[in-house]
Amino acid sequence: MKNTITKLAAIFVIVMGVTFAGTAYGQPSSNGVGFIAGSTYGLGLGYKHKFRNSPVAIQLGGFPLVKKREGVITAGVGFQFTLHKGNYGSTFISAGGSVVHGYGEGMNMTKDECKTIWAVSENECTTIWAVGPGIGIEWRMFQNFSFVFDIPAAAFFEAGRGFVAVVPIPNTSFMYTW
Repeated sequence: MKNTITKLAAIFVIVMGVTFAGTAYGQPSSNGVGFIAGSTYGLGLGYKHKFRNSPVAIQLGGFPLVKKREGVITAGVGFQFTLHKGNYGSTFISAGGSVVHGYGEGMNMTKDECKTIWAVSENECTTIWAVGPGIGIEWRMFQNFSFVFDIPAAAFFEAGRGFVAVVPIPNTSFMYTW
């Protein structure tokens, strides 16, 4: 019981410290929309929200490229924690994950024939996941544009095969922020 009370008190002190430090930091929340590409960011259009009075940001992205008999669907989510913010940019650590699902004539299957996203062989649909932590830098250009370059240690998994590899494929994004 004493151990539980000590843990709860420690959590309370940390939360209160972050709350008061955050208000002293005094940064408004910001949003961004633009283009993203990378192993743990996904591929396509992206949205980023940096929380008010916090070094934490969340980024969502993806794009469905679907035709009648084939398609690729991508999605990604990532979290960023700002380490240092300067006049023209910032550095951060990140953790993210993405998924790519493909089907179609290139795999000799239609969308209806692809019974589940778990079916994997040379002639069926395929699904690949990538997750991992990274470190990156954001450059502010002009007044409201930013370019991000992030290098993750991305672990790749393929449906039906499991773990494939850990590869540092970079992430990038170009966004309009407000």
